[in-house]
This record gives sequence, C-alpha cells and structure tokens, in this order.
Amino acid sequence: MQLKPIVSLLTGCALTAGCITSIPSQAKADDEVRFICASGYDQATNLRFPTTYAWTERGKIAIIRWKYAWFNSKTVTPEERCELVSSRFQTAYNNQSLAYIANGTVNNQPVICTAKKEDAACDTTLLTLRPQDDPLQILDDLKDILRGRGTKPLEHSSKQEPVYYKIDIKKFLQTAPVEKE
Repeated sequence: MQLKPIVSLLTGCALTAGCITSIPSQAKADDEVRFICASGYDQATNLRFPTTYAWTERGKIAIIRWKYAWFNSKTVTPEERCELVSSRFQTAYNNQSLAYIANGTVNNQPVICTAKKEDAACDTTLLTLRPQDDPLQILDDLKDILRGRGTKPLEHSSKQEPVYYKIDIKKFLQTAPVEKE
C-alpha cells in the first residue's frame, strides 16, 4: 500500500473542510463595522490628525478629524477625545441607536447624541461640545456626513430646542467615500 497518495488525499480533504467551515465566519467578519481612532491625513493642511473612522469591508470612512484641543486642555488631548468618541460611536452602532442624531444637553453642556426614534431622549452621547461650538451647525454637518452628502469629515474644532435627523447608517457605510492610505 502506498502511503504518500493517502496522506495527500487526507491533507486535501482537511484543507477543503477547513476552508468551507471558515467561509461563514469570514462573511460575518466582513459585515462587521468598527469605529476606530487612527491617524488621518488632512489634505488642506498637509498634516495628520487623530480621526474617528468607520472601518468597513470597503475601507475606512472618515467621520471626525480632531484638529483642536478640548477647551485648550493640557490633560485631554485630541487623541484621547478621538478614542472616546470612536468608542461612543461603536456603542451607538452596537445598540442600534444611530437611527437618529440630535443635539441635547447633558450636565449643563451641549452634546450631540443618538436616539432610537424621533423625540426620544438621548440614548448615547456621541460628543460633548465646547462652549464656543454651535450645536445646530455641528449637528447639521454631522448629519450631512452620515447621509453621504458631506465631502470631508467634520472638523471638531446655548440652550436650543433639540433637532432630530434620521440617519440611514447602513446606507452611509455602503456609499460614503473611503480614504486611501
């Protein structure tokens, strides 16, 4: 009996079985979306800044470029804000509250948050705004980005009635431009 052809046949069967069983898990991994903080290139300034990205099977989609310090803080860096907000986007995505984004107030500070339906309370705070930020302008800019109408990521750089914008996050993740680096 020749052992070499049998070993080759068994090896081929094992590899085929391994490939077949890994296809569903690979397909599932490709459908996953991760919000991450990574260094991103800003063409206008020719510099790199921490950037909140949606990482999809198509590539990374820039959402917020963190160019400025938080309240000119020496302790909270743009990198730390990027990490925090990226994590909040992931939480909102995971709990399916990215259906609406709205402006609101948390601890007497203006925020941009998510809601599962119009006129609902804030579900997940995405970002706390600086006193000099215009909440409606930032909300409007973020809405344009998440609806695929923005041409560049938001540059995060008063008590008002909340405004709600419906967001189709799946469509955004499928159609928004990806950065190439």
